[in-house]
Amino acid sequence: MLTARDLHHAGVDVLVIERGPLGGESSWAGGGIISPLYPWRYAPSVNRLAEASKQIYPALAQQLQDESGIDCELITSGLLYSGLEEQQMAERWAHDWSVELQLVTDAQRMHQIEPQVNQAYDCGLWLPDIMQIRNPKLVKALKGSFEARAIRYLEHTPVTELLIDAGVVKGVSTASETYHADKVIIASGAWSAGFIKAERNVEVEPVKGQMLMFRGEAGMVKRMVLASGHYIIPRKDGRVLAGSTLERAGFDKTVTDEATVELRSAATEIIPALAGLEIERQWAGLRPGTAQGIPYICSHPDIDGLYINAGHYRNGVVLGAASARLMAEIVNEQELSLDPAPYALEAMH
Repeated sequence: MLTARDLHHAGVDVLVIERGPLGGESSWAGGGIISPLYPWRYAPSVNRLAEASKQIYPALAQQLQDESGIDCELITSGLLYSGLEEQQMAERWAHDWSVELQLVTDAQRMHQIEPQVNQAYDCGLWLPDIMQIRNPKLVKALKGSFEARAIRYLEHTPVTELLIDAGVVKGVSTASETYHADKVIIASGAWSAGFIKAERNVEVEPVKGQMLMFRGEAGMVKRMVLASGHYIIPRKDGRVLAGSTLERAGFDKTVTDEATVELRSAATEIIPALAGLEIERQWAGLRPGTAQGIPYICSHPDIDGLYINAGHYRNGVVLGAASARLMAEIVNEQELSLDPAPYALEAMH
C-alpha cells in the first residue's frame, strides 16, 4: 500500500490486487514498533532502512490523517530493555546511528521510566526516542488515502498467474480477469515466493507470531518494555499488546493455548499489573521470513518489468516507509535515496 501510494504520487497508473482485505495480513497483525526489537543484531542494510523510515513517519502519519481522517496514533513512547547483556553492542549501534541510548543501572531509575515494570528489574537500556504506530489504524488510514487519491485497488481477488512472455512481464491473471501492465511488483509478504517460476526466486517463508491484547485503563502503562525476547506495547486507549511467539508452522494462523500461557506469563512477568486484566483478544500473523531479516527491494534480474518488495520479516512497519520510497525510485529509474545493492535478489544467493 505504501509503495502504491508513492508510485501514484509520482504519476504512475497503479492498481493494487489483494487476495484478502487491504493490509489484512502481517501489516495488521504486528506490534507497530518503529524500530527493530534488537537493532544492534541486524545488518547495516536493515538499520539504514529503519533510520530512513523513522524520518519519514511523522510527516507521513500527518498526511494520512489529513487524507483519511484516521489518526494512526504515532507516539514517542520510548523502548525500555531489561538487562545489560548486550550493552556494548547496543552502545556501539547507538553511536553509529546517532540514536540516544541511556544506561540504567538501578531499580529506582527503571521505575521512574516505567512505574509498572517488575520491581526485580534493576538495570537496563533506555531508548527514549523510539516511536510506535497503531498498525491496524495505519492500514485503515492508507486505505482512506487510496480513496482520497483515487488509487485503484481490488480486494478479495487472488492473483493466479504472472503473465510473462520471452522474459518480459505482461501483467497478471486472476480467476476472472487479465490485467495488462508494463511493470508488476510482488509485495505479497510471506506468500511472495509462490508467484515466480524462474530459476532465481525470493527465499521468503512464513514465520507465525501470536500476540495477546489486554484491556486496561489509559495511561496505566506508558512505555514499551522488552525483556527476554518478549515485549509490551501500551496503546493510547489503555489497551496493552503482549508479544510474540516465533513459530515455523507453514501457513497456519491458528491461535493456541500454549501461546496464551507463554505470552500471558511473559507479559505479567514484565508488567505484574497485567495479571488483573482480561485478555481481550489473541491473534496470529505470518511474518515474511528471510535468512538474515534483510528484505528484497529490487527488480528481478531475469524477468524484465518484474519487481519485488518483500521479506521484511519482523520489521515490516518500521522498514516499510523507506522500502516503499526506494521501490518507487527503482521502478521510476529516479535517483536512489539508498544503495539498493544489499536488497537485490543476487545479494541473497
